[in-house]
Amino acid sequence: MYFLCIGVFHSARIMHMKSLFAISLLILWQASAGAVALDLAEQKTIPIGIHTEFLQETDTALGLKEAMAAYREGRFQGSDNDILTFGVGSRPLWLRIPIHNPLHIPLRQRLAIETSWLDYIDVYFIDSGRPPEVFHTGDRYGFAERPLTGRFFAFDHHFLPGDAAIFIRVETPDPMVLPIYLSSVEAYSVREQDGGYLYGFLYGLIVALLGYNLMLFLSLRAWRYFYFAIYLGMFLVMNMSYTGHAYMWLWPTLPAWQLWANHVLILLFPMTGLIFATIFLNTKSSLPLLHKAVITACIVFSVLESLAILAQAQAVALIVSFSFIFAFSLTMVYMGGVSILNGNKSAKYFLIASVAHVTGSSITAMTTWGLIPYSIIGYHAIEIGMMLDAVLLAMALADQFRHVQEQRLRAEHLTMLDPLTGINNRRAFYELVSPLWNRAIDEQQDISVIMLDIDKFKSINDKYGHRQGDEVLSQVAQMLKECMRTSDIIARWGGEEFIVLLPMTPKPAVMVIAERCRQRLSSLSLDLAGEKHNLTVSLGVAHTDQPRGSLDELVERADVHLYEAKRKGRNRVYPALELA
Repeated sequence: MYFLCIGVFHSARIMHMKSLFAISLLILWQASAGAVALDLAEQKTIPIGIHTEFLQETDTALGLKEAMAAYREGRFQGSDNDILTFGVGSRPLWLRIPIHNPLHIPLRQRLAIETSWLDYIDVYFIDSGRPPEVFHTGDRYGFAERPLTGRFFAFDHHFLPGDAAIFIRVETPDPMVLPIYLSSVEAYSVREQDGGYLYGFLYGLIVALLGYNLMLFLSLRAWRYFYFAIYLGMFLVMNMSYTGHAYMWLWPTLPAWQLWANHVLILLFPMTGLIFATIFLNTKSSLPLLHKAVITACIVFSVLESLAILAQAQAVALIVSFSFIFAFSLTMVYMGGVSILNGNKSAKYFLIASVAHVTGSSITAMTTWGLIPYSIIGYHAIEIGMMLDAVLLAMALADQFRHVQEQRLRAEHLTMLDPLTGINNRRAFYELVSPLWNRAIDEQQDISVIMLDIDKFKSINDKYGHRQGDEVLSQVAQMLKECMRTSDIIARWGGEEFIVLLPMTPKPAVMVIAERCRQRLSSLSLDLAGEKHNLTVSLGVAHTDQPRGSLDELVERADVHLYEAKRKGRNRVYPALELA
């Protein structure tokens, strides 16, 4: 009984193949009535859509026999475009490509459908003289089940001399975009190699920027670099999914995930971009309403996408993702423009980057949806736009970093200045002097310190008020800067006291400088509340020609000498200048 069943099945299979073979002869005989046959002697380096006829299924799925019958009935229509596009949610499609091999030998050719997201692809090579060669593949199959390893769907066939035809059935809820090539294996390899160079450059650039920003984040702990790296990483994964690299390299054993990868990643990519934008532009404080709207939009679209996935509605999920990426692109441009108006200088790069991105993503979206004619530039516009976007945003981050550094340095500079006199404060004095002191110790150089105090300054405050006293301090500081050399470090020590460090200055020279400074300040006539007032100052000098110990000890000696100058009657330098 078992062998009887096997025999019946085998006989039926042979009869079915003979039937297909007979029909194929009829189809080949009628080839002249349809599209112009593709001559295999003329190698094509462009898509072959103009050699293709197509038929969209209605409510009933068609098998090969039904598709052949539909062709005989003239229900297939020709294409005027190199690439066929039918948009999102298109009905399953049958294609027929007539082939002519004018040579007397079989020709090995590679058929390539260079779209990475098609769910089902059934390919039938029909030659006169033998049964059809059949392939079944698509994203719903594991990657290892593909006839040829590659990011696209490719099939090899040896075409016998004479006429042949290729029937292809394609089904997908995603955008039906069909760049179909038929060429030699060598020509296909060259095209793939060129594509490899392009994506090698693109992915290399993105990975380099991603790594650089992660290093900046780890060294500076600035979260904008971390979120920019996440944004770049999400674009990288999304693009790899879109181009087929991800299914080939990252998840080849997960066909269930492959069906949803584009939908989910197209949503996550703009979401990470918006989060980066809120951090970079500081919208939480500068644009709070817009910030809340962005966060709300991310939550709403995430919920809609999740519901579409739960309902197994691929077309709906894709529409949600594409709608969000359009909204994201426009929002990024709006955020950049508003931030510029609010005075964010770095936002100019952000705005240009956003315009580049929105232009590229819009062109690619309209190309894949079939809203504009297909072109290679249009198909890859999102990648071009993203490269510009990534570079410009990196420049924006660099510009922002420069502004932050300038502000930090300005703030540090202000913290090291005495706000009243505009000269260094005590903290700045130690920071500036420490390397000079260390050098003097290492090289045994002369180094000197002068401590200066305004005589009877309290009486000036008591008689004329603190405002006039502050004016006196400012004028003394200005005169000190004029008396000293550019290499000397001047600072306000506190109250009415000032300090000067003189590097590489021997004792006789520092005594002359101190005395000259005393004389100039004593000759200063001040107008205080309409009255003329002459100042006097006392100065203490400390010197060492073999620095040892600490800087504080030298400063303390100068302070002690200042006290001696005041005790001996003020308006003098101590130790006194020894005249030859």
